[in-house]
Amino acid sequence: MMRLSVPSFAKINWMLEVLGPRPDGYHEVRTVLQTVDLADVLHFEWMGAGIEVVCAHPQVPSGPANLVFRAAERLHRAKGVRAGVRVRIEKRIPVAAGLGGGSSNAAVALLALAQLWGIVLEPEEMLELGRELGTDVPFFLIGGTALGIGRGDEVYPLPEVRAEAVLLVHPGFAVSTSWAYGQLTKRGTPGNISVCSRAWHRAVRMWHAVGASEGEKAAKLLAEIVVGNDLEAVVRERHPELTRGLDRLREHGALAVGLSGSGPTMFGVFESEREAERAEAAFATLGWWRARTRTLGRSEYWARLQIGLSGEASGP
Repeated sequence: MMRLSVPSFAKINWMLEVLGPRPDGYHEVRTVLQTVDLADVLHFEWMGAGIEVVCAHPQVPSGPANLVFRAAERLHRAKGVRAGVRVRIEKRIPVAAGLGGGSSNAAVALLALAQLWGIVLEPEEMLELGRELGTDVPFFLIGGTALGIGRGDEVYPLPEVRAEAVLLVHPGFAVSTSWAYGQLTKRGTPGNISVCSRAWHRAVRMWHAVGASEGEKAAKLLAEIVVGNDLEAVVRERHPELTRGLDRLREHGALAVGLSGSGPTMFGVFESEREAERAEAAFATLGWWRARTRTLGRSEYWARLQIGLSGEASGP
């Protein structure tokens, strides 16, 4: 097989708890992640040698600074691959937006290049390569609803959260993840890196409650149990537009709202697609990027990846 076109899905964080800095320079977190139906498309073409990564988006590097390029390099070193690849990234997920686009691209690159180059990777080997590339990459090798602990790269599947009407909104600027964590460290974090954190208990409660619910009931349970982000206060202080966005989501009927990752993308969960559509219209007047989407469960996530990995389709 010489060419593959594979979707690379975004994520949101239902919640993100930052417990404190770690000796390795990262932060100990507890987070509940969720794949959503918004995707870049990565086009892979086998070459005899060399690695080329290109993207028309001005904020996406087209070379060694790109995580897709690094994924290819790591596979070269780990497996002694001599074949090359040309990758074209068709960008649909906003950049530096808290939606995990770069990490998702890296995970898809590992999967697609293993297929393209005929490499056999055990699941744990694939996850370890993902951890080397970025803290969110292992999640995209699992998908659906999952709990992330440690740096966020130790990932455990959770029962699926089903939300059919989700609105994503983005005010048009980037937020540095390292800056956001740095500001939180300056203010002081709880420092309790025990697995028995608030987030762990929330995740267990979600397992029994949200995962068994749908529609309005699920959204209300999310609002009461899961949604929350320790980075939100520091990011909102610097960017008051986020307060405006979260308030507007609530005003237009969102049953649960939140900031994804370090932002600036915000999400609202609505009772129906019609309500999400009405809320989207309210953000159109602000000129913000927005997308109506839904959660993507693990089974569907992998089914759609497999279509691309098998060469049966050219997009999501």
